[in-house]
Amino acid sequence: MKSLKRPWQKRHLLVCTNARDPSTGKPSCGMNGALSLRDTLKKTVKERGLKGTVMVTGTGCLDICPAAGCAVAFYPEAEFFLAETDQTAADELLAKLVE
Repeated sequence: MKSLKRPWQKRHLLVCTNARDPSTGKPSCGMNGALSLRDTLKKTVKERGLKGTVMVTGTGCLDICPAAGCAVAFYPEAEFFLAETDQTAADELLAKLVE
């Protein structure tokens, strides 16, 4: 196995985009607009010139299933946030990266 060097980021935002079958009656980030938040974060990272420093990735379940919004994890900090799925939430999440 060959080790790979990270050619990018200092920070990684993981956005849960898991979508459960609605018949389960359980909430999931995917059903709460997580794809929209992931796309907004990617666009905003690019617009702010953070590409290469911040990577945004959609993931499977992060085991934090909110009734509204979606789960986002910051790495390497291993901090988790519950976020709404709009531009304001994207701005707030990115602002936390520079605190």
